[in-house]
Amino acid sequence: MSKPLVMQVLEGARALVEVRGTWTRFHLALTRNNRDCEPTDAKAARFCAYGALVRSAYNLTGDVEKANRLAGSAAMSMTGRDTPHEAFGDIYTMNDGPAASSRAAILDLLDRTLERV
Repeated sequence: MSKPLVMQVLEGARALVEVRGTWTRFHLALTRNNRDCEPTDAKAARFCAYGALVRSAYNLTGDVEKANRLAGSAAMSMTGRDTPHEAFGDIYTMNDGPAASSRAAILDLLDRTLERV
């Protein structure tokens, strides 16, 4: 049996956040030379937690609109919020705190979400 898409998105995002070199704060995504870009950009190399959700969903769908919708569903699963906008706000706030504790909190949230999905 195949995994639900939301679970696949969460796993892909976790893999990006887990590696310190592919995670960032204060930007959705950055290129290798630290320029702002969209998470779906082929040059994107570092991602915030939300950007990682979008990139993971884009890797699965190849479609920007579908990726954003799927990332929204994954974010709502993570936070328990009713709308993607509210969920993204919670994730941004958690992601953009002190570096070590923020990344650890995001990874913990992803792990807890994956356990129940």
